[in-house]
Amino acid sequence: FSHTAELADARSTEAAAEMPIRVFTTPDTPIPEVQLLSNGRYHVMVTNAGGGYSRWNDLAVTRWREDGLRDNRGSFCYIREVASGTVWSTAFQPTLRRADHYEAIFSEGRAEFRRRDSLGSVPGSGEGEFETYTEIVVSPEDDIELRRVRITNDSRTRRVIEVTSYAEVVLAPPAADALHPAFSNLFVQTEVLHPQPAILCTRRPRSRDEHSPWMFHLMVVRGADCGAVSYETDRMRFIGRGRTVAAPE
Repeated sequence: FSHTAELADARSTEAAAEMPIRVFTTPDTPIPEVQLLSNGRYHVMVTNAGGGYSRWNDLAVTRWREDGLRDNRGSFCYIREVASGTVWSTAFQPTLRRADHYEAIFSEGRAEFRRRDSLGSVPGSGEGEFETYTEIVVSPEDDIELRRVRITNDSRTRRVIEVTSYAEVVLAPPAADALHPAFSNLFVQTEVLHPQPAILCTRRPRSRDEHSPWMFHLMVVRGADCGAVSYETDRMRFIGRGRTVAAPE
């Protein structure tokens, strides 16, 4: 028994030392490639197309369904160039817009996405191109996930862009949400905090003994002038009738 334990320890140490960096240059793999990030309590799963989930202990923070074909659930970030109206996302999901260059990089404790998009110009010319770099990590100390997005304008023109984050809040066990998602939505409440703009979410307790979970979502802009911040916590009003997260209203 002790010999087996020594071998197991040696193998785990060797595996940790040889943690590979996985690079995917396309979101179209036969099955979704995934990266798991966790501090033991807060868990994030992200695929090479940008889908995934966030969970805290046994609660689903965001809505997710196991679907290897569509992979269209998760925490997303839209980018819109105001002058042209062109919309894309920091990963392939959810807009499904093809990038001129795309990489999903999975390494120990981190997921990264790199993409380059041209706005009506010749790909590779640099004129009208945007480069988007995204890092996703989970804090080892606090139960929080951090998503840092760096957007570079490689054109000779000053441009105004809109950045919009999107996720479906659950704050309930995944099985309960999968059985009755519409009923589950009825108990989620949101409010906007001031002066630091943030969205605070909670779930109304259904009994006196139930403890309400809380979460917050905050976006901070650095290195650029920021205009007015807007919010929409009604999923139907954001997506629109007959539309999807690929092209919300």
